[in-house]
Amino acid sequence: MEKQKIQILSNIQEAPHSHKNIELLYILIGKVDITINGESFQANSKDIILINSEEIHAWKEHGNALLCRMYVDYYKLKQVIKKEKVVFKCNSIINPEIDYARLRYILETILRKYQEEPDGFWVKSLYYSLLEALKAQYLDKERSLDDYETINGKVKDVLDYIQNNYQRTLNLSEIAKRYYISESAFSRFFKREIGVGFTEYVRNVRLEHAKEELQFSNQSITEISYDCGFSNISVFNKNFKQVFSITPKEYRKNIKQKETVPQESDMIGLATYLEYSQKKKQQIEKTEQKICLDLQQSRLLKNAAKTSMNVGMFADLLEAKVQKHVATAIENLGLKYIHIANPFDPVLKIRSGHETEQMNFEKVDSVLDFLLEQGVCPVLELSERRRKMIVTIGSDDVLEKTKMEPVFLSLEEWEQVLTALIEHLTEYYTAKEVSKWMFEIWCDPEQVTGIGKIPYKKLYKRTWQIIKRYIPEAKIGGSGLNATMPGNVLREQLCWWKDRYDRPDFLTFMSYPYQVERQEEQVAGKQYSLLSIESDTHFVKQDIDAYHALLDSIEYPATPIWLTEWNTSLSERNIYNDSCAKACHMLMQMVDATEELDQMNYSSISDWTVQYFDSTSPLIGATGLITKDGILKPAYYAMEFWGWMGERLIGKGQHYIATSQHRETIQILAFNAKQFSYSYNMKAENSLEVKELPFIFKNNDKLKLQFELKNMREGKHKICMYRVSESCGNVLAEWGKLGYSKELMRSEISYLKQICIPRMEVRYMQTKKDILEFELVLESNEMAFVQIL
Repeated sequence: MEKQKIQILSNIQEAPHSHKNIELLYILIGKVDITINGESFQANSKDIILINSEEIHAWKEHGNALLCRMYVDYYKLKQVIKKEKVVFKCNSIINPEIDYARLRYILETILRKYQEEPDGFWVKSLYYSLLEALKAQYLDKERSLDDYETINGKVKDVLDYIQNNYQRTLNLSEIAKRYYISESAFSRFFKREIGVGFTEYVRNVRLEHAKEELQFSNQSITEISYDCGFSNISVFNKNFKQVFSITPKEYRKNIKQKETVPQESDMIGLATYLEYSQKKKQQIEKTEQKICLDLQQSRLLKNAAKTSMNVGMFADLLEAKVQKHVATAIENLGLKYIHIANPFDPVLKIRSGHETEQMNFEKVDSVLDFLLEQGVCPVLELSERRRKMIVTIGSDDVLEKTKMEPVFLSLEEWEQVLTALIEHLTEYYTAKEVSKWMFEIWCDPEQVTGIGKIPYKKLYKRTWQIIKRYIPEAKIGGSGLNATMPGNVLREQLCWWKDRYDRPDFLTFMSYPYQVERQEEQVAGKQYSLLSIESDTHFVKQDIDAYHALLDSIEYPATPIWLTEWNTSLSERNIYNDSCAKACHMLMQMVDATEELDQMNYSSISDWTVQYFDSTSPLIGATGLITKDGILKPAYYAMEFWGWMGERLIGKGQHYIATSQHRETIQILAFNAKQFSYSYNMKAENSLEVKELPFIFKNNDKLKLQFELKNMREGKHKICMYRVSESCGNVLAEWGKLGYSKELMRSEISYLKQICIPRMEVRYMQTKKDILEFELVLESNEMAFVQIL
């Protein structure tokens, strides 16, 4: 890339014109009036406008405007993208719905490097990063119709050969021999496919490249003529004038008059702009209004997410590592209930095939023994579910194809096995102990499992009767369905339940950040598909509101509501799951659900449950709180901070929740959760790379929270802060310092376990007239727990 292909311009305008190369304008300062193919608009600072090949355009800047212009070689671009016609959709004014954050970042980086060394290696390298970004995100596939693949394979090869060899002598006979065809036959073939003769096409290619050299290089016209494959200067001049009605010398003169070499004042302007941008980036751009909290206005906190969690499947807890990770979570997070699914999994070796006479529940007992030893109450999901290790939503790809042969073939078989299980539990653990447990009768909406094919009303009724026969005091819930699912399945269930003596003691549902759509045609048992990643939105609150609205609409009796499974992603290979952003998005959902639910179970504790042949890296993007090697992730600390909250709620908002404990201490949990940009939603979840994480958000602004606490005890207060951010307590960042090595030594894993902890700060502050004021500044996707003593 020649130096002149990046230009810093001011005090300049261009009359209507067009050219083959693509032109990219980035407005730095001021306003610019632009017209493209007759459509006029005004561009302001930070706007990006891409002018496609051969589009007629003109522009005029206002007063002190400063802009950057870049040219992209159209011929090279066609070869890279492998399309005969390349069209982009990249205009931040006309298409504001498209995300431009990553492109702006690349442009700003190019400008900084250009200021330091205009013709340096980094400028050239970043230029190609720019091309890759354009290709990945802004290619207009509908208008880029003439794909290379639609061209005859032989012709495609010929066109590539011409583009790569136009600088040397090319003749028809040579090309014909290359493809083992007669000269006359090849000539007819080429003209039929391309529309012009071979000689004319080669001449046009050479002339277009010559135009670029005349505009962007300082070579003499004679040198350019030879470099572009013309035999001498006379032939070049003659052909150039014949096609463009102007001589090469006149063309260069006209172009140079239109384009000025960057003036010293322009480079000073660029330096000023870059300095201003850097200061703006470093300063706090978003400040929330002062948050006033009155300690005398507290109320008892209904904290659904503090005491319960989902550990997955019974079969998962047969693994020693999973048990170790679950024990860590129970002890440190203060859990009292553990939700666990499918006690009938074939992995548990309960019976042979569909045998109902002889059954062995020893592996079920080993799992339950472990949970009881940890001092928690089991919540048994009576289902036939198995873990599906999803790679990315919108795709059928999974890490491991699991055989889904039905465990149960009939309602009678279900009754026999369930009766045997309940009998065994009441005998082995005693009815008094088991009566403390909870049971969920799960509904399979896709009807792909054996019990899923049994009508749910029949399944629920018989299951309820069997459990109550042996454990009259047992608490039974159902059905796990979300109120936002298409159809009226949940409504029909609730209407059936509401006046019955055997209605659930608690209602259950699941919540994930995806839109559920019913498929028009049922494929391989799949009735629903998941679309649109919305991890950064208030999806749990939306599901809660939808559930309450449904209950109100049918006047359902007041009943506890349990969110038995939730997560901000279903993908087990999304590096976002290991990030601070994930932790902040989790806190956002938990604040929303405060006082709305009776239980709120995060879906996964250990990454070990999704260990597979591709998971040799220490971080694999799984949904657990603890890595497969036992390293605590930011998501874990989000749950730990949450467990430190007090018993009384003082207040909550978009970025915080505040509590008190016996009116002696104050706890504030704050977070700066960022929204995803358009580019994240366009990517497959498993394709996200660590280096892309900073660019998948709409902004990376800091957040300043100013707290005013009223009715505080007079005197000096100790303020302890615990922070997890991109720079502290973040396992991704610490892994990066080890070179993102996929196979860490045991000592390195031990080091990560010790270093990946929240950063602690202590300060002392004095109250003034019973009021304590302090300020909390959070980086992008940072969370902080504050305890005031």
